[in-house]
Amino acid sequence: MVFDIPQNPTIKDIHNLYLTSQAKVTQVVEYFFEKIKQKDPNIQAVVRYNENLANQQASKLDNMIVNRTQIEIDDLLQKMPLFGVPYAMKDNVLVEGQLLTAQSRILDGYEATYSADIFEYLTEAGAVLIAQTNMDEFAFGSSTEFSGFGQITKNPWDNNRVAGGTSGGSAALVASGGVSFAIGTDTGGSIRQPSSFCGVVGMRPTYGSVSRYGIVASTSSFDQAGPISNSVEDNELILKVLQKKSNNDQTSIVTENRGVRSEIVIGFAEEFFGDGLDDRVSEVFGELKKKLSQTHQVRLVSLPMSKYNLSVYYILQTVEAAANLERFDSIRYGQQIGAGEMFFGGRGEYLGDETKRRIMLGTYTSSSGYYDAYYNKACQVRELISQDFVKAFESVDVLVMPASPYPAFGIGENSSDPMSMYLADIMTVSQPISKLPALVVPGSMVKSDDAQLPVGIQLVGAQGNEETLYKLGKEIVCLS
Repeated sequence: MVFDIPQNPTIKDIHNLYLTSQAKVTQVVEYFFEKIKQKDPNIQAVVRYNENLANQQASKLDNMIVNRTQIEIDDLLQKMPLFGVPYAMKDNVLVEGQLLTAQSRILDGYEATYSADIFEYLTEAGAVLIAQTNMDEFAFGSSTEFSGFGQITKNPWDNNRVAGGTSGGSAALVASGGVSFAIGTDTGGSIRQPSSFCGVVGMRPTYGSVSRYGIVASTSSFDQAGPISNSVEDNELILKVLQKKSNNDQTSIVTENRGVRSEIVIGFAEEFFGDGLDDRVSEVFGELKKKLSQTHQVRLVSLPMSKYNLSVYYILQTVEAAANLERFDSIRYGQQIGAGEMFFGGRGEYLGDETKRRIMLGTYTSSSGYYDAYYNKACQVRELISQDFVKAFESVDVLVMPASPYPAFGIGENSSDPMSMYLADIMTVSQPISKLPALVVPGSMVKSDDAQLPVGIQLVGAQGNEETLYKLGKEIVCLS
């Protein structure tokens, strides 16, 4: 089945098929299934196809446009902005009746009994779920090498390199053209870093602006779901669908529309451009700074508390993760086992090494002898890091910084060294610490061995300032 559609189609490209009567929704869904099954063996982004669900959703949508005029279809597309658009979802978002594992063997065979709010919102907007994507177990990792089932997602630009993590499956599938958009979750960079590695657009929204109801909890005070897409315009459209106040999530908020200034003042934080930054990445940002200086005020700002970002993040993240994972005890959730196995095996058998490492770290730092010295101190420093950003946004509208110190690294390069893997998050943890929105857009390509690799540009704004990030993001894409 062949359509007049680009390799990496946008929502507009797909909608044009319906407006011009080139295809039905069921045909478009079939086309994307065939496309993914052709490409995915090389990148290993998909863990599960949702063919029955997708065909049911597509048939309902086809019934809505049968015998409609072009004007009537256009009106329907305005009301349902994701009408007939196939998408993929990270394997930690619940969909009633569908399997979910969060890529942990302890949840093998688990079937969701209810759906996440974001799935309901996407369905109401007309989107069609066709696949669930690979991730690091329970969203602990930075490379999508740590699935409990052994599946490693490969970078579409170079199959010997990682796609990033933990939403690497979602980012790689979008980059390969398998879907127009996918949903990821971001705890400490899990949307933004793989978006940078794979050369796509990824948004971590303001904390609380997208409901977490129905998403397997990793770190409750950091977790946020967001869209990964081929274009900034699509990403902005999808986020508008996702951002709704939910009565199911006590942290859910309605973000105030801050508006967009006619002249955006841009800041470069000096602490994010020092030692440890790959020379190729440094060169990309040097060129970008020159170009932006021609049309914008560009200022150098300081975030002095950023030296504590990783320490604060990994103390708070592991404490919350250890608490959240207590429920996977083989009684309430997880593999059902005998009493003897539960006490002497159970979680140890079914959980991966990185998950166990974080549980142990979190349990240690939250224990009675160390709670004040580690956890309470980290909470205090978290506030100081947040105040750094508040002060910075008094003089600039957007902060520009890398999403990673380097382009995509090789598969297996850091997987045996936890500290190297944790350092991969150094550019992306301060934003969730401060509950800020951050957008990654593709920048320039850089040479690495025999491949050209993408370098992403990360834009950070004040809470609720996503609209400004999207405006500048569109401009940067045109400059790259």
